[in-house]
Amino acid sequence: MNGIALKRIFFVLLVALAGSLEAQTLYTGSRHAQVKTVQVLANGDFSRLPVIDLAGGSSLNISFDFLADEQPWIDYTIVHCDARWQPDDLSPMDCLEYSYLPMHVESVAPSFNTFLQYYHYEVEFPNEGVRPTVSGNYAMLFHLQDEPDSLLAVACFMVSEQMAFVTGEVSGNTDVDFQSMHQQLTMSIAWSEARLLHLEPATDLKVLVQQNRRRDSQRWLDHPSRMQAGRAIYEHERQLIFEAGNTWRRFEFTDERYPGIGIDRVRYHAPLYYAYLNRDRTRNTDNFHYDQDQHGRYKVHALHVDDEATEAEYFRAMFTLDAPATLANKGIYLVGDLTDQVIDESTRMEYDMGQGLYYKEVLLKQGAYNYQYLVPAGTSAKSPLTTAYVEGNHYETPNEYQIYVYYRPFGSRYDRLLGVATLGL
Repeated sequence: MNGIALKRIFFVLLVALAGSLEAQTLYTGSRHAQVKTVQVLANGDFSRLPVIDLAGGSSLNISFDFLADEQPWIDYTIVHCDARWQPDDLSPMDCLEYSYLPMHVESVAPSFNTFLQYYHYEVEFPNEGVRPTVSGNYAMLFHLQDEPDSLLAVACFMVSEQMAFVTGEVSGNTDVDFQSMHQQLTMSIAWSEARLLHLEPATDLKVLVQQNRRRDSQRWLDHPSRMQAGRAIYEHERQLIFEAGNTWRRFEFTDERYPGIGIDRVRYHAPLYYAYLNRDRTRNTDNFHYDQDQHGRYKVHALHVDDEATEAEYFRAMFTLDAPATLANKGIYLVGDLTDQVIDESTRMEYDMGQGLYYKEVLLKQGAYNYQYLVPAGTSAKSPLTTAYVEGNHYETPNEYQIYVYYRPFGSRYDRLLGVATLGL
């Protein structure tokens, strides 16, 4: 079978897969009970956004673990997405330079000397087999070999043209309160009119703003407050006012012999270690206390090993929260990259009426973690989540704000990503 025929077969399979994902908003994380610790690191740095430059010079390391005694054979495909992370109608030939897709994950290593057996998978992107040819949002979809419908994990990343530049500031002096419970952004987006001759910011730009990369509270800006030559300015926008929140709670489990930061005790119950975290309590009535955090991220880290990727242990993190029983009906959710920022029954805290406490256990890999507790603001299932009930809101909180500038002129088939920036207090 020649290469053209193989590409046609792949295209048919990809269309079927994309059809099954149609209208789904994709995000980085596991889609299978045996897949854990899905990460997308830009140039190996866990604190950076998963963004590479279309012109080259940067790369991504995409990795995950599969919990199993025998190695499964895993392939991956890549789809282009619109600004809202839904697969668009670009085919691989429209957005990628590739030799053959799906591609096999070649870098696989078994865990070594761990109680729980797993296989560690890694993909570098771009690589010799595939690289992007257009900007925008991309999702790498992992599946069992010859089973493209068996979705195991999704790794989302962005390719930027570096043609839009964002400046601005974050302030506790907002249009709804002064040095109290909110933060407000003022920002401007500049571009070269010579390189983007026909850009009309009022109709062509889509600007997404996130606080600490949280999907649940992201804001879309459709129109700038005012415009100048080659510049769109956003100020006094209600959409740019966010709850200030609080510093992220954190804990570290890097040495199974000793409890780390935020851990009360460690016990081994075959076949796993259990890390019992210090009992949390509500902080919404406390004064602000600064603590250095990772803005919801986590870093895999283990002491006394040569290779953290394959020698770090998996453990069960046992969370306990002392909060009012009245919140049980609304629901309290454990949020952070440790739960892929998913808000559903899998991340809802379980309330023990007898103990008067909320509980949750999560299987994690050794490392340093951030988390917080969010509660729906209203009674509707679509109510936004708030920090007010458990974490509290303090204007001093050192949040990060991510800004993504998308460009889709009239008649275009996809959303270009002109630039990405991070602002902080």
